[in-house]
Amino acid sequence: MDARVDGYVKHPSGGVRVSVSKGDGSKFQMSGSLLVGADGIHSAVRAQMYPNQAPIHWGGAIMWRGTVKAKPLRTESSFIGLGTDKHRMVIYPISAPDENGLSLINWIAEVTVDSSEGWQQEGWFREVQLKEFAHHFDDFVYDWLNVPEMLQAADCAYENPMIDRDPVTSWVDGPVALMGDAAHAMYPTGSNGASQSIIDARIIGAKLLEHGIGSEALVAYNAELCEPVSQLVLRNRGAGPFGLLNLVAERCGGIFDDIDEVISPSERRDFMAKYKQAAGFAKDSLNSAPSTIQHKY
Repeated sequence: MDARVDGYVKHPSGGVRVSVSKGDGSKFQMSGSLLVGADGIHSAVRAQMYPNQAPIHWGGAIMWRGTVKAKPLRTESSFIGLGTDKHRMVIYPISAPDENGLSLINWIAEVTVDSSEGWQQEGWFREVQLKEFAHHFDDFVYDWLNVPEMLQAADCAYENPMIDRDPVTSWVDGPVALMGDAAHAMYPTGSNGASQSIIDARIIGAKLLEHGIGSEALVAYNAELCEPVSQLVLRNRGAGPFGLLNLVAERCGGIFDDIDEVISPSERRDFMAKYKQAAGFAKDSLNSAPSTIQHKY
């Protein structure tokens, strides 16, 4: 829409007026009952709510990501994690196999470096050449996967630091609410970012149906999600589900013939179950939960 929110003013009688800038330099204002700020990690709405907020947080992790046409590994939907939380590859298919058995494979390469001097690159996202980072993964060669060869066949590569923002105490300011990255930008350690934004939208919709279009609905949305999701932001700064790889590395250096001798199936299940429960991904809980928005036929 070539427009961005610059700020808002709350009406004493209720509602909110929003100032908007367009790409051509023109500006306009509009009013409404509510404002939902979904304007990302650089949110102007959040900056107005919290003018003294800390800068974007970077803990030293750099990600390079891209895609490659290849045969899916293991099953047609397996998620592969290799390495540790400080040096790892994540690989999974994002399309069904074609007539030649090839899928579009998403890969993420990650290394953690010293972050004491902050992010030194200009901008947060840039296209890069494979030679700038592929050497970090020269040793990721297995009898079932050759990571260097996979990277060389990639059709693109992009670099960005793994960043988030410190949690805030509330996502709501009267008739104004934050959602998505504006509310809870987080490390994509457990694939929570986009999925949590969808949950935000559903919960806001459910609260509007329950309480009507007004601040009461936003208060209810905030009460349900702000605290648990803020804890998830902090949890994802740790290893998240990749803590399982750390356990394997600590116990055997990542070299083994039988994974069950290093970490038992029950221990693996328990570890992942705890993360899924904390992140809201527990299968049984999700399947038994009522619909967020009750449909009326």
